[in-house]
Amino acid sequence: MNIKEVIEACIFYIENNIYNKISLDDLSQYTGTSKFYLHRAFKALTGENLMDYIQSRKLTSSINELANTNKRIIDIALDYGFEYEQSYIRAFRKRFGHTPLKVRNDRISVIIKEKININHFLAVNNTVTYKPFFVFRQKFNLVGNKHIIFSKSGDRTANEYGKNFFYNCRQTIENPVNPHVYFGYTDWSKNDDGYIYYMPSLEVNDLSVIPDGMAGISIPAHKYVVFRFVGFFRPDAINGRQVGRLLVHMYSRWIFQSGFKFADTFRFEYIDTSLSKDNYCELDIYQPIVEIE
Repeated sequence: MNIKEVIEACIFYIENNIYNKISLDDLSQYTGTSKFYLHRAFKALTGENLMDYIQSRKLTSSINELANTNKRIIDIALDYGFEYEQSYIRAFRKRFGHTPLKVRNDRISVIIKEKININHFLAVNNTVTYKPFFVFRQKFNLVGNKHIIFSKSGDRTANEYGKNFFYNCRQTIENPVNPHVYFGYTDWSKNDDGYIYYMPSLEVNDLSVIPDGMAGISIPAHKYVVFRFVGFFRPDAINGRQVGRLLVHMYSRWIFQSGFKFADTFRFEYIDTSLSKDNYCELDIYQPIVEIE
């Protein structure tokens, strides 16, 4: 299964076993994916711990019995796989801010956790993204190797530049903020002329020392929309076609209907390689935006 199919199977299993105890081992066995990667992928894509999501779905489903039946609280708790009535009550109060009995007797409205809609996931090959989030970043500095990439150069050109920088060049940068975090800076201001600037780089504290043959840039403070891609492969294997297709989907589905517009003619990739494994990676695309007036 590719990563989208793994998440889809995971959601399917949860909904069909909502009355049973569900463990990470159960989901790992059902999806044929290691517990580590299943947990990491779900958290990276949704921003939510997988086991917390399972509990929230159970608690949300239980509200129907609270509101529409006379079942005892202990019976509802046992029906949804809680070993003890008090375990259910504590979890319910933590999730909704009220006890089950208070929600039942006082007819209190609460914010519930609906089933994740798998149609909101966008996938290309074994890469998937779920929904964007927002970040405000203060001004920061990058140092790296600046390249011109022409539109006919192929979809792996930036990837090759990035690998060469990360494995062979980044060690010469003297003052990195974090040598394990890769920035792939893209300036598309010349895109109409048939090329872009691409700069594999590291964030640095200042631009006082720039190694020979490298360039330094200072990026102003911006609000960003961030698209997170998760893949079951090394970050080395990411190519421009995968990223490009997903960006087209995300832009067409989101940014052009969002009330925002591009705030500048650049974007950057962010990869924390300390999170990467031989068959797992996360890549964030930061796009500066501003609200449309």
